[in-house]
Amino acid sequence: MTTGMGLIGCGNMGGVWRGAIERRAHRQRDCTFLWAFDPNRDAAAQRVAGTNAAIAPDAETVFNDNRVDAVVICTPTFTHVDLVIAAAAAGKHILVEKPMALTLGGCRSMIDACSRAGVKLAVGQTVRFWGAFLRTRQLVEAGAIGQPWVAQLDRMGAAAPTPLDAIDMGQQRRPWRYDTQYAGGNILEGVVHELDCARAIFGEVIAASCAASGKIVDGDHRSPILMQALLEFSGRRHATVRMGGLVGYDGGGSWVSGTRGTLHFNHWEGPIDVHGPGREALRQEDCADLGAGDEAYDRELADLLDSVRDDGEPQNSGVNGMRNIGLGLALYRSIETGERFLFEDGLPIGIADDFHYRGPTELI
Repeated sequence: MTTGMGLIGCGNMGGVWRGAIERRAHRQRDCTFLWAFDPNRDAAAQRVAGTNAAIAPDAETVFNDNRVDAVVICTPTFTHVDLVIAAAAAGKHILVEKPMALTLGGCRSMIDACSRAGVKLAVGQTVRFWGAFLRTRQLVEAGAIGQPWVAQLDRMGAAAPTPLDAIDMGQQRRPWRYDTQYAGGNILEGVVHELDCARAIFGEVIAASCAASGKIVDGDHRSPILMQALLEFSGRRHATVRMGGLVGYDGGGSWVSGTRGTLHFNHWEGPIDVHGPGREALRQEDCADLGAGDEAYDRELADLLDSVRDDGEPQNSGVNGMRNIGLGLALYRSIETGERFLFEDGLPIGIADDFHYRGPTELI
């Protein structure tokens, strides 16, 4: 069976997914790239260049083509709900970029539409398929460190203080991605990947809290921003997830510790240091066989196509995506209120379906 593919949204991520589709078409020869649509026709032309795909005049043309079996949606976050519902109504399987939606209600609408139509929905939480993150999951599942019980997952970088005049200039003009009315802010846009990976290792969150630091003015500069979340899981297990910048230091990497050892890595591509009960590293796990970043997108696309073929659920299903959004929204509210949120069935108690974080454009 050959799967006809359409691409909606031809920005940077559209280019990434076009590459995954084309590599799949050339290697497995079980899918074909048929259409690309973007309101910016030049962007669409760039994505179809060198392929047999055509530029669609609108999204409906892609959805209404009976040759198209699945679509990848890489448009701005605030458009996801309507496009996913329209694609599902047309009977198309869907991979939608993260963040899935801006509210839990939006996530539910997307899941319900796909369920009614009998189509698969996957959310682009690609990092769980990436190098050291994927190998860490594999090692944990193989029992390399016993039962995992604590972790630190960092999306950190070395930073310099920001001149105040640069901040003022940046606030005068911002693209949609930096406005929380239209986008998900730093948590849903960025560190949601690490939140997803923590859940992939430990299971569903039972409680979560979050604090934010930074924006401290020192003379003519302002310090970088850092958020730190504490995720609690059953059996007295927990993970700390951080995102932000530190002046002159990029953090200490990510690690997962279990009852019989610890896994540690500094880079998404690995390698992973495997530590036993002693203080020395037992060995290094090379992640080179997992390929570069492109291979993570290839694996995620394969995961969707396999779920269609086998009538299963993608790893990054709509329900999984909704739980990541619920966790991210709870962390926003925790920053604002200081509350620790409890969870039931993977979703936060006390976060309404229509809650839409509309904090400052830079978050925290």
